[in-house]
Amino acid sequence: MGYTYSNTSIFLCLENREIAMYNYRNSKANIINILKSKTPLEKKDTIPSDQEFTYENGIICWVSSIFVDMKNSSELFKTKDEKLARLLRAFTSEVITIFQDFNKYNQIGIRGDCVYAIYSTPNKQDINQVFDVAVRVNTFMKMFNKLLSENGYSNIGVGIGLGCDQQLIIKAGRSGTGINDKIWIGKAVVDASNLSSVANRHGYKKIAMDSCFYNNLMHFSENKKEWFKCVDDLNYFNDVFYQCDVINIEFNKWIEDGMKNGS
Repeated sequence: MGYTYSNTSIFLCLENREIAMYNYRNSKANIINILKSKTPLEKKDTIPSDQEFTYENGIICWVSSIFVDMKNSSELFKTKDEKLARLLRAFTSEVITIFQDFNKYNQIGIRGDCVYAIYSTPNKQDINQVFDVAVRVNTFMKMFNKLLSENGYSNIGVGIGLGCDQQLIIKAGRSGTGINDKIWIGKAVVDASNLSSVANRHGYKKIAMDSCFYNNLMHFSENKKEWFKCVDDLNYFNDVFYQCDVINIEFNKWIEDGMKNGS
């Protein structure tokens, strides 16, 4: 493949045509067809199975999301060695296991230095369950850092973000290729991701949630209100959010007692 330069652009001159080229002429018709097609939307109580999603429809339902963001990862990732690889594998493996405690997850994944989960939460009790997952992750980090110290590793910090919204969910990709994924259109995933970056930074506590998540959580468990502090700081987030640093008492006691197996 050769290159020809001009004052304003770089043109590619193909010398080897074994590589299949993007057919931009056909692509124009495909784009217009998608833009002019109808997208029927259907409200559902819960996120349906993958088989119910097509490249034409959209599903609207209540969704909650949790993001766990590793702090100062840019510095951490400068060390490209097997010790770091082991740390990351242990961290992601256990966080994902905690996410799976609540079986209404629809998607669990890793995005850069974040581990995330998206849950179907049609009821306020479901949102309470997602909060319990966040508390478990927060407590787990005490255990994880203690084990890191005992085995010659540096400690790490995380921020935990929570979001809730009635989302539009669509299937996107290229029909016939097997390459596709869901796109989550709404605030639940965006807020959880953004708040995970804010949490445990700028003096904020380790768990942060948007107002929709908080308000629904309070409907189910008003007695937890004293755990939270409202934050109105547009420097770091575009709306009011709530922060806390809650841990699981039983789990924490086991850590403080020396993490003895069988106790």
